[in-house]
Formats: sequence, C-alpha cells, structure tokens
Amino acid sequence: MDDIIKLLQELIAGGPKPKGGIASSAEGIEFLGKALTKEQRGSLMIVNSRLTDASRFKPFSVRNVGRDKRYRYMFEYEQDLSGEFNKTVEFLKENPDIRLTQAQKDNIFYNLGVFRRVTDEKNKLEKGIISEGKKPEEIYASQIDEAPIDELSFGAALEKMFKTNEKLKKTIKETEDIFATEKVTDEQKLRLKRLYDGKGFESNNSSLYRGYGSFFLSKLHDKGIIKLDDEIYKNLVKGAHHYGGGMYFAPDPIRIWRKHFGNDVFDKLDNFDPDNEDIFQWLERNKVQPIQKDGPKTALEYMTPTEIQQNLTDELDAFGKYKNPESAGDDARFYYPDNPTQRMERVTYHGENISALEQALQTLDPDIFREYARTKPKFDSKILPFKDLNAEGGIVGLRIWSYN
Repeated sequence: MDDIIKLLQELIAGGPKPKGGIASSAEGIEFLGKALTKEQRGSLMIVNSRLTDASRFKPFSVRNVGRDKRYRYMFEYEQDLSGEFNKTVEFLKENPDIRLTQAQKDNIFYNLGVFRRVTDEKNKLEKGIISEGKKPEEIYASQIDEAPIDELSFGAALEKMFKTNEKLKKTIKETEDIFATEKVTDEQKLRLKRLYDGKGFESNNSSLYRGYGSFFLSKLHDKGIIKLDDEIYKNLVKGAHHYGGGMYFAPDPIRIWRKHFGNDVFDKLDNFDPDNEDIFQWLERNKVQPIQKDGPKTALEYMTPTEIQQNLTDELDAFGKYKNPESAGDDARFYYPDNPTQRMERVTYHGENISALEQALQTLDPDIFREYARTKPKFDSKILPFKDLNAEGGIVGLRIWSYN
C-alpha cells in the first residue's frame, strides 16, 4: 500500500506534462494539461467521488456483525480499494498530460485516508485472529462458505458459485450436460432490469449520474428548485445511499433525478460539463425543469412500482425460506434450520422490509397494490408464528429508520 500511495502522491505533485518529449520546451513549460473526459471520470472512482469509510461504518462494527464477518468486510474492501488505486496510478502514468482539478485531488487524498484506515483495521483484526492460533485466510474462507449468496460481494459471490460448480463437476462426472458453463439466464437478467428500472441505470454513464446527484442535488434543493424531505436531504448529503439497506432511508441519487426531473434528464446530463459550467448554468442551457418539485417523505417512494414489486418478490422469497427452511431444498442449511432464534430475527427483518415496500407500493399505485395483495403468497403460520403475517397488505412489521 505504501508504494502505491507514494507513487500516486508523486504523480499528483508533479503536475501535467505534455506527451512527445517536449517537456523542456517553451510549449512544455506553458502546458496546462487536459481535463478528464466524462468517461474517464466515470471509470476512476477514487478521483470522482469520496468513498464510504468501511472502518468507521457502524453497521460493520464488531458489535453488529461479529469479529470474523467484520474481517471479511475489511479484507474485501481493502482489495477493492487496492485495485482502484492501482488503476488510477497506471492511468496517470500513461496519461501525464492530464490535469486534475483541486476537487479531484482532494477526493484522492481523502480516499487515501480511507485506504489507510481500512488496511490498519484489517491488520488489527488479523493480529487478533493469529493470537488465537487461527489463520486469517481460513476465517475468510469459512465466512464465504457459510454466507448466503445474497450477502456476499459480487466478486465473492462469483467465486463461491464457481467453487460450488467445480464441486458438482467432481461429484457427478457422468452427466456432462449438467456441467456446461453456467450462463446468466434471461430471468436473472430480467430481475436485474426490474430492480434497476429505466435508462438512468441502463446507461453506461450511470455512475456519473449517481456522482453528479451525490454532489449537486442538494444544491438544487438549497436553491429551491426541488424540495427534499429533511431526512432524505440529510442522508443524501452524508452519502447514506452507500450504506447497507440504504434504499429504505436514502434513495439512490439516480432515483432522485428520475423522480424530480423524469427519465429525459439523463440524456441532458450526458452533456453536462462540470469543469466549465456549474449545475445552474447546465439547467438553464438545457432548459431543465422539475416535473415534481416536492419529493416524497420516504425513500422507497423514489422507486418505480416495477422496482418495488421485484423487491417484494425477493423479500417474500427470503421470508418464506427463513420461515420454513425445508422449502429452500439443498440451500436449507443457509436458513438456520436448527436455530429458531436466528430464524425469527431474519423473519422479523424481512417482514419489516415487506411492510415498508407494501406501504410504498400502495401510495405509488393503488391499483397495482390491490392486485399484489390479491395474489401475494400465503405462509403457514404453524411453522414459526408471526403476527399478522397473512394480512391483505396489512402491517407485517414496522421499521423506523434513523441515521444520525
């Protein structure tokens, strides 16, 4: 890590230099450098935004997740950060003519601090593991093996699915057709499309829209162009949409753009040039007007009915499997079949999610909600009791989000 940091600091301090060996010429001395393009900004995460500090993130504390799971989170986050910093170093080495703005340099140095703290925390946890006579790599491997797929990072989930597939190939050699390379099914693609609905998510510039929103939407609120609920505003400013479960209390900035300005705003954001104009000049130049000035009071109401319905499908599926692990088939062991207390905690958690999603759907589209209430699955309350479980769109649980 120290080598990466030192090299990156040198590259930043050196300033832009022209390509082609003319650095010592008069033209080279006067060279101001080129600004990053939109595509380059979108691909350089540590340059374009300030990242969540996982080492100080309370939901990842030892008290909330336990020592071993916290170690997994710090290990994975450090790996991700290392990859991003290496990518940025290589980019700056290959493009010495790039001129970084002061805000971009500030982002890099802020993220360097995050990188250091995450690494220090990971190392501290490793020392504790080793002091108990255990191996950190075995602790990490056991965390991956025991965790449900939906709780893993994308890379860890792929690794686990690959290992599982390899074990199957070893065990059942005679049925070769079963072991063809696994592909993403059309249904899996459709599910993702439903979870992230519309052009704001489908565009290759989605990370830019999110970055612009993280910084500029609060300014639009401050100027009275849009009006966000106080909690929504506060969570937007602190970047709480990066937190686990963020969709329940901090809408993705892409969804805020969509709610207040409609899907057409994303085409107009493609020609926003923040290095040469401010957000208000961009609004005027593109004649951008809000289609809805006042925002909803709950984060879930920034979703579309399609997104809410898919989340309900996922939550109901998890709810049913925790309530009756046998329904999960070969994956039953992931749903605590021998631990009723843990199962009840997960049933309560998913029940609260279902309740919040149902309320949002009823507000956004009463007709779709009525059809959902008519067709939603019923559960056998004899397996694990849960109050008002099968109420027709009634309160399954209650969640109050408060992040101070």
